[in-house]
Amino acid sequence: MPFQPVMTAAPPGFGPVPARVLTDIETLPCDLYIWRGPRPVLYAMRGGDLRRVVARAQRGMSFLVRDIDADLLHGALAESLPRVLANQRISPIERSKTAYSIAAKVLAPIFMRDRPLDHDGLILTQNAIDSITMRMLADEDLVWAMVATMQKHQATHTHAINSAVYGIVLARFAHIGGPDEIRDVARGGLLHDIGKNRVPKGILDKPGPLDALEWQVMRGHARAGNDMIVRALGFVPSYAHIIAEHHERCDGSGYPSSRLEDQIAIDTQVVAIVDAFDALTSRRPYKSAVSTFDALRLMRVAMRGQFNDELLREFIRLLGGWNALSGGNVTGEVANSDLVGALKVAG
Repeated sequence: MPFQPVMTAAPPGFGPVPARVLTDIETLPCDLYIWRGPRPVLYAMRGGDLRRVVARAQRGMSFLVRDIDADLLHGALAESLPRVLANQRISPIERSKTAYSIAAKVLAPIFMRDRPLDHDGLILTQNAIDSITMRMLADEDLVWAMVATMQKHQATHTHAINSAVYGIVLARFAHIGGPDEIRDVARGGLLHDIGKNRVPKGILDKPGPLDALEWQVMRGHARAGNDMIVRALGFVPSYAHIIAEHHERCDGSGYPSSRLEDQIAIDTQVVAIVDAFDALTSRRPYKSAVSTFDALRLMRVAMRGQFNDELLREFIRLLGGWNALSGGNVTGEVANSDLVGALKVAG
């Protein structure tokens, strides 16, 4: 059984690294440290055999990597992701947990508010989600393992990964296109909220309703995200419209252009559904998480008409809830607090 250290807070200039994410990297891409006494101590040097490192590690030990070496580590992690996903020696659930941890480690930096979105980091992020997409298209067991092992907390990159995974699932089983189209859903789902890096935290985390000016600022994140992606890549990628339009709604109530259903790309409509669902089922500073059933009920009732009905029905079916929701459990009565929470999440 590979060593899995218990993670603790990292000292300044270092970041923690779960052993789980290192198990399919043969050669260490950077120095590894452990925290002993008042300061980090070098444990293994760049170029070493990771299997030997893991074999001699003591249970409970935490690994650390210098911040200046983070890019080296992220590159090696992204390169290892296809091997992790294809590793038939471990269960789909274990592969999923490891893949999720790797993806979170690779893409977390692009959601940091104090740094610009750079080309290399964005390409690395795309490569990571592409590896997950291609494997989920080939391995149905992994599809449900990825859904089962999702994390639900406040981190922006967690919502990004969840939206990408849900988007792959819905796009695959709704047959919206081939691998390239589903890849764009995954990329768009992963990066749809990147523009929130430009929204003040006081607005993002405000515990009450937003005023008119705050809503205006919040709604600017869609176009800001599109601009950030185009600027970082130097061209308009095929998924950019998803980022710009993921808050358009089928009934014309969305933004930035108040488009109707037939004016919204089908891949954007997929991301709109999974974005709202994951946001509703995740805890936020201004709301508690709701159950899967309650989230789907809100989307069918309080937010009626906002989403593509056929896609929403398929999503509910995939989550195993359509029979319950269509068997008399859906009513027109929704608690006002739930409605307010749903509307803020939709924003």
